[in-house]
Amino acid sequence: MNNLKDKYKTNTSILSIIDFEPWKNDTPDSIVRTFFTSLRNELQIYIPNMSSVFNDYIQILLDEESAKPLKILSKSFQKIIGNQNPYETIRRKLRNTKHKIVVFVDDIDRLSPDEIKEVLRLIRNTANFPYIQFIVAYDKNYVCNALRNSGIGVPELYLEKFLNVEIALPKSEERIICQELKSRFSTTINNIWGINTEDEKITQMIYYTPNNPSNSIMGCYLLPKVLHTIRDVIRFHNAFRMIAQVYKDQKIEMEIEFQDLFYIELLRYKYNDLYSLLCNKPFALLELNNDKFGLKNDVKTCIENAAHGNEHVDIIYDILNYLFSLSDGVYSIHKLRSYDKYFMFRLDKKVMTVPEFMSLASKDEHEFSEAVQSLYENKYPLEFQNTIAALLNQISQLQKDENGQLYSPVDYRMIYGILSKLCKIDLPAVRTEVSVAIAPHLANLRCINNLHFKALLNLYNFMDFTSGNYFDTENFLLSILIRDNLMSNLYHKIGDEEQKIVHTFLSETTNQSNMTSALSKFIQNIQNSNIASEQLLIKLPDLSDIQVQYFKNCPDKLSELGFHLFYNCQDHIDLHTGKVFLRQEALDIMKIEILKCPENYFKKFIRTGRSSNPEFNTVFPEPYCFSIFGSYENFEEFLKGCNSQSQYETRVKNYWELYKNNSYRPIEFEGQGNVQEKIDNNFKKEIKQLKQLRYIKEEISQKGYVEKDIKEMFESNDLYISLREEIYQMMCKLNSGFTQAGSIRNA
Repeated sequence: MNNLKDKYKTNTSILSIIDFEPWKNDTPDSIVRTFFTSLRNELQIYIPNMSSVFNDYIQILLDEESAKPLKILSKSFQKIIGNQNPYETIRRKLRNTKHKIVVFVDDIDRLSPDEIKEVLRLIRNTANFPYIQFIVAYDKNYVCNALRNSGIGVPELYLEKFLNVEIALPKSEERIICQELKSRFSTTINNIWGINTEDEKITQMIYYTPNNPSNSIMGCYLLPKVLHTIRDVIRFHNAFRMIAQVYKDQKIEMEIEFQDLFYIELLRYKYNDLYSLLCNKPFALLELNNDKFGLKNDVKTCIENAAHGNEHVDIIYDILNYLFSLSDGVYSIHKLRSYDKYFMFRLDKKVMTVPEFMSLASKDEHEFSEAVQSLYENKYPLEFQNTIAALLNQISQLQKDENGQLYSPVDYRMIYGILSKLCKIDLPAVRTEVSVAIAPHLANLRCINNLHFKALLNLYNFMDFTSGNYFDTENFLLSILIRDNLMSNLYHKIGDEEQKIVHTFLSETTNQSNMTSALSKFIQNIQNSNIASEQLLIKLPDLSDIQVQYFKNCPDKLSELGFHLFYNCQDHIDLHTGKVFLRQEALDIMKIEILKCPENYFKKFIRTGRSSNPEFNTVFPEPYCFSIFGSYENFEEFLKGCNSQSQYETRVKNYWELYKNNSYRPIEFEGQGNVQEKIDNNFKKEIKQLKQLRYIKEEISQKGYVEKDIKEMFESNDLYISLREEIYQMMCKLNSGFTQAGSIRNA
C-alpha cells in the first residue's frame, strides 16, 4: 500500500491523496462523518465554497428522520430537497474542475460486519463522485467471513458490486515474514530484557519448526502459518511490545521467559478463545504433575472443540507443544508458580518476587529478621522455597563467555549470603523451606570455579535436617569423593586444591550427625566395590579419622549426638557376623568420659527395641560397654566402684544382675506388664523374682528333689531368663514327671 501511495504522489495528474482509516472510528455514523469531513477539508483548498455544501450533505446523511440514509441515491435527493441537492452540487463542481482524488482505505478487516458494510456503501453510493477513485486493502477471507456472519449469503458476489477491480496479492514468503519478525522483535527484546539482538535464543524462537525443534534455518516455520503478512507482523509486534513494556515497568520482566511470553501473546493475538481457556480454565487443556503443567492426551480434541473447528488445530497444538513440552527456562510457563505471571499485567501481591527476595541482602541483622517475618506472614505458603529454588536453578544454568570461561547468569555470592542468614532465622518453617530449596541445587553440583565449589559445599551446612528434610548425603559423597564424578561437575581436572576444599568441608561441616552416617555407608560401599583407590579424592583411613574427630570435638560425648558420632567411629565389620568394631581411639575417649561422669552414661545405658505393644519388648544394655571396658568383668568392677545410690545407678546395677543371669543376653518381656514401667521402677519386681529363682535353685541343689511348694513357686515366677531354664533342666532330671507347664518360654 505504501509503495502504491508513493507511485500516485509522483503522478502529476493526481491532485489529492486521502488516507482514510475507518478502524479509528467507533460507530458506523462516525465513519461517515469522518470520511466526508476529510474530503471536505481536502477539497476546500482547491475548490471555493465547498464547506457549507459538505456540511449540509453530512447532515442529510446522518439525519435520523431520513430513514436509511446510506441507501439514498442521487435521484432520491431531488425528490426530498428539490434543486438544492448537495450531492448534485458536489458532483457538478468535481466534474467541472476535474479535480482527481485517490482515497486509500486500509484495514477494513479490523472492522465489525456493520462497519464493513458502511464503508462499502460509502464507496458505491454516498461518495460515488466523479474523479474520485477508491483503493481498498483488506484480508478477503476475514471480510467474507464477517459479511457471511452478518447475513450476506454469497459475500464474494456482494463485494463485486462495490469493487470494480480486484488484485489478489501473493502471501509474503516465509523467510520474509521471519526476517521482519526477527528485525522487529530483536530490538524489543534487547530493550526489555537486555538480550543481544543476535542471540541464538531469538533466532530459535522466530525460526521455530515444529517437526524440527533444533530450529534449522531451513524448514517449514510455525510463525508464517499464523502471521501471513508484514502487516500481521507489525500488529503483533506492537501488541507484544506494549505488554512487554508493562512487565518492565513493574520490574518483573526477569521473572518470565521472553520466548514463552512471545508464544502466549501470539495465542492471544490470533486465537483468543484458546488464550482465554488457558487463562481461566487451564485444566481444560492441561494436566498437572509434580508442579508442572503438561498437555492432556486428548488436547487436540479439546482444541477443536474450543476453536469451533479443525482448521487451525495443528497450528494451535504446535504453539501449545512449544510452551508446555519444549520450553525449559527457569521461569517457563509450564512451571506451576510461573504460570499465572503470563496472564496478568500485575503480579499477585502474595507472590514473592525476585527483587523482594534480593532486597534482603542489604539489610542488617535486625532489619533482616523483620523483613523475613513480614514476607513470611504476607506471602503465600512456600514462597521462600519456590523463589530460592528458582534462583538456585538459574545459578546452575552455566554459560561460557567469549573466552570459553564458565560463568553463572546470577551472582551466587549474594544469594548464598542471604541463605546463610535465613538458616539462622528463628522461623522453623522458613528454615525448612530453605533446606528443601537447597537440596536439588546441592545435588546438581554445577560450579563455575573452585571458589564457587567451596561456597556451594557450604550450603550443606545451611540445611535443617531436624525438620525431616531428606537429602541423599551418601550419593552426594559419591559426587565429591570420586575423582571422575567430581571432574564431570567441575569441568576441569581434579588436583590438590580440590582435595583440600573437600577435606576442609568434611572436617568443618556443622551437620556432622548426617555426615558421619553417610561416611560410614560410603566407606562400607567402597570396601565392597571394585573402585580403585586412586579414584578416591580422600583415602578411607583419612575419612575415618574425620569421623573420630567429629566425636572428639563433640562437647557432650554422652548425649544422643555424642553416642551417634561414637558409633560411627568404625574400624571394621565382621563379614560373617555383621558385627561392627569401633576404633580403639574412640573407645578410649568414651571410657574417659564415662569415668568422669558415670551418671550421664547410666542415663543412656538401658535401651529398648521398637514395639507397638508396650508389654512386648526387648531390653538391652549400651552395646559397646564390653568393648569400652575390655570385658564384662571390668565393667562389673566399674559398677561396684560407683556408690552414688542414684536412681540411674540403681537401675543399671539391677539390670546388670538380670543381664548376667541371662547369659549376657538381652531380656525379653512378652505380656508381663508395661516394659517402660518396669524400667522406670528400676526392675525391682524382676530383682525379687531373680532372688526367688536363686532360692529355688539353692533349695533343689541342697535337697536333691523338688518339693511341691518349690514347684508352685517356680511355676508362678514369670521372669524368663537363662537361670530359669537352668533350674527347669535340674527339675526335669530329678523328677521325670515334671510337666512342661513350668518350662522356660521359647524365644
